[in-house]
Amino acid sequence: MATLLVLQGPDKGKTFKTTDEVVVLGRGRDQVPLTDRTISRQHAELSNSDNGWIITDQRSANGTYVNGVRITKPYHLKHGDQIRMGSTLLVYTGDESVEQLSGASIPRDLVTLDAGSDHIDSAIHASVPSNDDSVVMAAPETADAVKAWNVLRGLTEVIGHFLPPDQLLARCMDIILEEVDVERGVVFVSDEESRELIPEVVRFKSAKSRKEGSAGAIFASRTIMNHVVESRSGVLCSNVVTDKRFESGKSVQNLGMRSVICVPIMARERVLGVIHLDCPVTRHTYTEQELRLLTAIGYQTGLAIENARLVQAQVQRERLAAAGETVAYLSHSIKNILQGMRAGADVVTRGIEKRDFAITTQGWQIVDRNLDKCFRLMLNMLAFSKEREPRMEMLQLNTIVHDAVGLVQKQADAAGVMLLADLDENLPAIPLDYDGLHQVILNLVINAIEAVPRAGGRINIRTEYDAALRHVALSVADNGPGVPAAERAKIFSAFHSTKGHGGTGLGLAVARKIVGELNGTIELISPPDGGAEFRVRLPAYDVRMASADDTHAAATRI
Repeated sequence: MATLLVLQGPDKGKTFKTTDEVVVLGRGRDQVPLTDRTISRQHAELSNSDNGWIITDQRSANGTYVNGVRITKPYHLKHGDQIRMGSTLLVYTGDESVEQLSGASIPRDLVTLDAGSDHIDSAIHASVPSNDDSVVMAAPETADAVKAWNVLRGLTEVIGHFLPPDQLLARCMDIILEEVDVERGVVFVSDEESRELIPEVVRFKSAKSRKEGSAGAIFASRTIMNHVVESRSGVLCSNVVTDKRFESGKSVQNLGMRSVICVPIMARERVLGVIHLDCPVTRHTYTEQELRLLTAIGYQTGLAIENARLVQAQVQRERLAAAGETVAYLSHSIKNILQGMRAGADVVTRGIEKRDFAITTQGWQIVDRNLDKCFRLMLNMLAFSKEREPRMEMLQLNTIVHDAVGLVQKQADAAGVMLLADLDENLPAIPLDYDGLHQVILNLVINAIEAVPRAGGRINIRTEYDAALRHVALSVADNGPGVPAAERAKIFSAFHSTKGHGGTGLGLAVARKIVGELNGTIELISPPDGGAEFRVRLPAYDVRMASADDTHAAATRI
């Protein structure tokens, strides 16, 4: 049974399970009923093979991505793989025929570290040190070479995603299970305080594998584990589960003789954990080549965990630094707004004391302007910091321009600034997010009002439709001083402002973010005769507004 969990998109939170041998992933399909309009009706196909589930893209317009990479041929899915189709992100949680346990879901009595005398007698047959040399393996036979290549390739792919340590260990064990003959596998992690080895990931090849043995439990030799940790070496051994049946001359199958590989997870001379694999000797006996391969995996996994921790620590430091920088920038803006409101309140108080309505009105106008600034700051902060999904509708851009200009007309009149609108009357209705684009226009026009000279400023707002390129353009141009050449590369950066303490540095950053969400572009143009112009281009077609036709066909028509 294949299980898919939807992380993003219209079906977020749903879980789909299927036992069909072939499953079509697409919009409105019965097997996996996705509702995302950006997905084709036959977007991709899942098929069950002897080695697990395979996904194949069905020539979809938007493509099928696994772990961020567009697939062009059948891809063998592994537990935890992320599948992107349109705006939907799914996670393949594996084939439920494989028993998968991790972290807190592992029963306390499932894995037992035995002292060596009660349940397990073990003998070490081979040992390989875990270091840089263990990664370089001797030239193997062809079958072993393919196995080693597949394992290390999959491991390299996992390492490149900088997953958290628990997810990384789970993915590594799944890769091992696919290529190495394993009936039961356990990843132990070393507790940082007690140094006790604690099971973090447990995998059984099948539910039957878990039922076999002593009440389904996994017994591992503490002696062997301690030897692996102390010597920092991978070992190959065999063991016989001590049983009274031994005396009655039962077969090796009934005796429970198992072939075992145990390797350390190393990072810079420090043991982070242990990988323990076993298999009945009647099915498979591990070789020294497999021992070298697993030892190399343990070494690479340890380095990946250490690197992931370093990246996580660096990200945390950067977040703290960014938070401090954000607070510093915003505190200046908030301080200026509060100072303006306090000054306005003082004027209002003076007018009330003198019973002078003209003074009171003047003070309230100051308060009102700063309330508008506070409101715009709040909207920009929300738009910049929050991931938002555009609410696409077929709208007239000119209507949104009229609404936005109407809101700032009073501010422009008070500053003596002339707003000129040159709107293309032949503009077609296009897919737009009203609230998002309204905020973009407000930010651009207000920036222009604050940039141009008082009692002489001029702002031109134009719209036009390019039928050949199928896009609509919006431009806001002013006759202000323009943007200095040294500032142009940073003009769309967050908290970068050319107004000193008079700006928040969020307006243009928010405009670029929202335009990007609409699949458009925004650019700064510096005319040779001075001033500045911001030009926004928006597509006249958006796949999110596609009809019930296949997205592949819709994309072809464009």
